[in-house]
Amino acid sequence: MPRILILDDDEDLLSSQSLYLESKGYQVDTAQTMEEALTTIRERKPDLVLADLMMEHYDTGFVFCKRAREQEGMKSVPILMQTAAARELGFTFDASTPKQKEWMKVDEVLIKPVPLEDLTGKIEQHLKKRR
Repeated sequence: MPRILILDDDEDLLSSQSLYLESKGYQVDTAQTMEEALTTIRERKPDLVLADLMMEHYDTGFVFCKRAREQEGMKSVPILMQTAAARELGFTFDASTPKQKEWMKVDEVLIKPVPLEDLTGKIEQHLKKRR
């Protein structure tokens, strides 16, 4: 069963996404801080990461993705960033080109709130690419 790490400071989101993904057969780990997530990566080796952009600071998600990619075995692990930045700050982020993916260190940007059915579709899409 694929292991997914969800990093977000929103407890309700963590709870709803983890319960839903577990009901679909995924193993789910959660973290509410960047440091907690980096520790989980080292100890649990996720197959995919869902990371929030704005947590402790507005750029925590970007810092996390850069540091996560530096961890052993994480270069090819899909990282999907979830963000409400467009709604909250007016900024939009896109990871549709190789250049954008490289500077953000993510495979795709998902706009919150992400419908759970769409989330599982995105997860499966990225896990299939990795296999």
